[in-house]
Amino acid sequence: MKTYKERTLDILVRAEAQKRRRLRNRLLAAGALYMSAVLAFTLVLFVPYGTAMPSLSAYRDSEYYPLMQKINELTYTPSPYKNNFQKWFSGLFKAAAPEGDAGAGNEYGPAENGYAEVTDNQEKGVIEADLIKRTQTHVFYLDVAAAAPVLRVYAIAGEETEAVASYTLTAGENASFGGYTGRAELYLSADGRRVSILSPVWRDKSVYTAVIGVDVSNPLHPAEIGRTYLSGNYLTSRMVGGDILLINTLYIPKDPDFADQSQYLPQVGDESGMQSLPMCDILLPENANAARYTVVCRVDGADYAPEQTFACFSYSETAYVSQENIFLTHGYTATVQEGDEVTRTATTDISCLAYADGGLSLRGTATVKGSVKDQYSMDEEAGILRVATSLNTNITASAGDGENMTDFIFRRNAAVYCVRLSDFTIAGALESFAPAGEEVTAARFDGDLAYICTANIAAFTDPVYIIDLSDPADIAYKDTGIIAGFSSSLRPFKDGTLLGIGYGEWSSVLKIEIYAETADSVESVACYAQENCRFSEQYKAYFIDADEGLIGLQLIDYYKGTAEYLLLRFDGYSLNVLSRTDIGGEPDYARATLIDGFFYIFNGGQVRVAALS
Repeated sequence: MKTYKERTLDILVRAEAQKRRRLRNRLLAAGALYMSAVLAFTLVLFVPYGTAMPSLSAYRDSEYYPLMQKINELTYTPSPYKNNFQKWFSGLFKAAAPEGDAGAGNEYGPAENGYAEVTDNQEKGVIEADLIKRTQTHVFYLDVAAAAPVLRVYAIAGEETEAVASYTLTAGENASFGGYTGRAELYLSADGRRVSILSPVWRDKSVYTAVIGVDVSNPLHPAEIGRTYLSGNYLTSRMVGGDILLINTLYIPKDPDFADQSQYLPQVGDESGMQSLPMCDILLPENANAARYTVVCRVDGADYAPEQTFACFSYSETAYVSQENIFLTHGYTATVQEGDEVTRTATTDISCLAYADGGLSLRGTATVKGSVKDQYSMDEEAGILRVATSLNTNITASAGDGENMTDFIFRRNAAVYCVRLSDFTIAGALESFAPAGEEVTAARFDGDLAYICTANIAAFTDPVYIIDLSDPADIAYKDTGIIAGFSSSLRPFKDGTLLGIGYGEWSSVLKIEIYAETADSVESVACYAQENCRFSEQYKAYFIDADEGLIGLQLIDYYKGTAEYLLLRFDGYSLNVLSRTDIGGEPDYARATLIDGFFYIFNGGQVRVAALS
């Protein structure tokens, strides 16, 4: 039998052994936990990211499924990093990888107290929005220089003209103008009692265009009477038969949430809610190459209800509206490979929407080579669409290994195409008529004639062409030959001449030139140039009265920073300065009009009036 001392020692030994076992177990558990954490952290750091596009299987039964697939393809942006380690720590060793990019008759005219046209519309009877409209008694000017558009009303009274009212627009509930006010424009109804303002707004985390009706039957007290919204940023519009044809550009964000239709579908509606376009009203071309839409909505000009909407996916920011049709463009690169040689050609699809019957219906699509600059590069005449394009062709060939490519030919030039609208085939074409390396900088059509300026912009030289399209199968032309500068706008002018507004020998030189056709060429008959100035390239910012030979625009002196409005008159021989008027503001926002011998200039909240002798 063990003594008390021996029993006590045994207890202590067993207790110590148990203590060591518990410590060992704790260490083993901690080690296991540590190793698990290391393994988990390693997995978090080094497990490679997936590269497959998000699955759309949940939407397979949706009418939009083909559209969603194309959008997914165009907007999906895989991570530039292979795993979390590279994402979290690459900045410690080198600069972070850059993020990718997502990828009708003219019922408008003078009335006793009604509408009087001040905008130089491209098509007779197809009214264009502007910053200025007027009746016989009042001028309505939209001031877009502030944070919100302001409708300013002026009573016409010669040199005593003054502002009699102003109305500041509101963006609407949960919306703001968000810096888009510079794109806003307005219309005035034929009876002069209603102004319609079109302005982009930032609403529900997306850009929409609001069409806002304002009652001006009492010009002293303007008041809102209705509005509607259309997805996208305001591109352009027309007023026909009292209705508004609103044309927007809608861009789709990277990796949109397809559970939220507002992120990838055009929508239209009012404050109570927005409705998505059905797929039957969306044109999805096979060669879609950009995640955007051109969206056309016909809006009732009386109650501002949307009547019909149509969208073209992947289309560009160019639109022309004739008296019966809307023409929208889709630019892309057509690629042809023959052996080791690859030819890439700038190409444009032009789709035609008929609107003259009160709706919107797709008539067809034509394809031409080149890219289209603007609305003035297209024109419809007697069932023929005429279009001026800038040709761009890039030819490459393999370097010998069949994989690496070496550029060896790049061609730039100009073309004019005549397209039959009966079957959308080419009736005639004039291709590569300009000096090599030039592009179209200005175009305008008038009857059977096309006026086109091409230029090598880097060299600031151009020819101006007068092209006879009376027989599309036998197109003839005359030109000035190469002269200094180039025009960004062309317009038929006084006594059968042609007016060009653009640049002289440098980008800081304004050049206004008058051209006349001779038996075998086109000649410059008058020219005005002013150095060290900035001016607007927007055609609506110019005042042009062809009958009186008047041209006006605002200039900002580069050195002095001063602004003045320049008014010239062509007397048949030379361009003469009639007046220089000090008025501030941006040249894009300047508007002027001639009323009963008085010349009115508006910009922002300013007005200047002078008697014109």
